[in-house]
Amino acid sequence: MPLIERFATPAYALGLLGLAMALIPLNDALVKILSDHISLGQVVAVRAVLSLAVVAVASDGVRAMIGLSARVFWQFVGRAMCLVVAMLLFFVSLGTLPLANVIAIFFVSPMIITLLSVPFLGETIGVHRLASVSAGMAGVIIIIEPGGSDFQPESLLVVGAAVSYALFQIWTRRLKAEGSLSAMVTVQHLSYFVVGALMTLGNALWPVAPTGNATLDFLARGPVIMSMTDWLFITICCVTVLFLSVASSNAYRSVEASVIAPFEYTAIPFGAFWGVVIWGEWPTTNAWIGMALILFGGIYTLYRENIRDVDVATSAPMPAAAAVVQHVQDNDCYGASNGASNGASNENGPKP
Repeated sequence: MPLIERFATPAYALGLLGLAMALIPLNDALVKILSDHISLGQVVAVRAVLSLAVVAVASDGVRAMIGLSARVFWQFVGRAMCLVVAMLLFFVSLGTLPLANVIAIFFVSPMIITLLSVPFLGETIGVHRLASVSAGMAGVIIIIEPGGSDFQPESLLVVGAAVSYALFQIWTRRLKAEGSLSAMVTVQHLSYFVVGALMTLGNALWPVAPTGNATLDFLARGPVIMSMTDWLFITICCVTVLFLSVASSNAYRSVEASVIAPFEYTAIPFGAFWGVVIWGEWPTTNAWIGMALILFGGIYTLYRENIRDVDVATSAPMPAAAAVVQHVQDNDCYGASNGASNGASNENGPKP
């Protein structure tokens, strides 16, 4: 099977998403570290510039974006802004709340995605999928321990981020046959840059003196000259976010949203891992129990789909599967065309 086709199969799409979700908490941890001295707008803008540079060099994303119709382009922008809002709310809360708490609260989003997939996408939720998602949600509830005395208002920002993220992924699924993934990823990071640059410009024109509130300072402090360590951290953030952009968009274009939900939970135990490595924050017994339930839900879903050999990918025509492997598809199509003209078979060509 050609690489481009294999990339979009459910097993590969879900596996890549699980790996990306395991790495993305590192991005969150590094942003939390940077929040002590750099504004959110500056972090977002610099990371977006680095991401767009990688996309321009390693893919046809810029050309694909320019080739979009106005209707599809603005739909891609609307989708991207849902993720921008989710990111802003999520990172603002990081200024005050512990990393593990923010990630755990954020993961009400897979439940919201699963529920919204029924009215907006017309998908059905079987008993096994419902059980796996329920196991993951039970794990989240155990980790959060709602109703406790340590509630902080910033937690509501994380809930807002989860809702915006769910709408982003539902929109991704609705756009499954529009444009290409490379164009979608490029528009996403261009939106990051525009919003981050506007925030940085506002901070430069109207700088706010330190207030002592970590959240407000993260939002309003003026631009600063970044150190080599800051550049290294943001570069790592760039790599992890780009990988997640490709893996997540590919998954939601290739697999039903309700199947994907448990794999989103992979970030929770890895969020706790980075909390231990960076701040020495060990999870409680309840947290370990919750993580076990979350991982069980994801693994069980993958097992069920494999043993049933069910094609859960959409039957709608799918465009190029990923920006980073766009050249593979081009080569496959070229080889298939030559093979047809020469009357010879080409096993690397796209299969019917």
